[in-house]
Amino acid sequence: MVFIVAPSLVPGPMILLALFNTLILSFKFRQRINFSLTKHSFIGGALGVLLGALLIGNLSATQYQKIFGFLMLFAVSLSIMGITPKVTRLTSLIASSISGLMGTITSAGGAPMGLLYQSEEKTTVKANLSIYFVYLNTIAIVALWITGESGIQDLYAFVSLAPAVLIGVYLSTHFDKLINASAMRFLVLLVATLSGIVLVI
Repeated sequence: MVFIVAPSLVPGPMILLALFNTLILSFKFRQRINFSLTKHSFIGGALGVLLGALLIGNLSATQYQKIFGFLMLFAVSLSIMGITPKVTRLTSLIASSISGLMGTITSAGGAPMGLLYQSEEKTTVKANLSIYFVYLNTIAIVALWITGESGIQDLYAFVSLAPAVLIGVYLSTHFDKLINASAMRFLVLLVATLSGIVLVI
């Protein structure tokens, strides 16, 4: 959605903001991180980011957005029908590769990993996805800087918007207790659906 409202924030500034947010959450939920699973996500994410960094300057992002959008809507459809993948080494590798590729090109790479973790306990989701995106966003912004797709202007934009992240983190502590497992899964599917629709149209 940011791509439509403020395209200048995609991908550099949004990746920096996501990095800042996930650093905070990773520290907060550090005791629940499962590195035996996330290490496979790290590998897949790195492969996706590197591929995305190579492709972003040579091919149209619009085509990728449509493909990713349809894939997300397809995954949501499977979830609604009760077909949900378990978090394993293989599924972590596949989902993180797609996530890394999507995130580097469109700054919207969270949906594949969110769909994978949709049935997990919410603290587990926050801990493992946060540390994954710290790693992924770090690689993504470095790759974009090296390829010339990001620069000092992105840093300026990040600094101006960082207070909004802090406000969001603060507010989330008050709303966290209101969200149970069913609500968490509903929100994941809702965000994935909206992301897919936005990317397709």
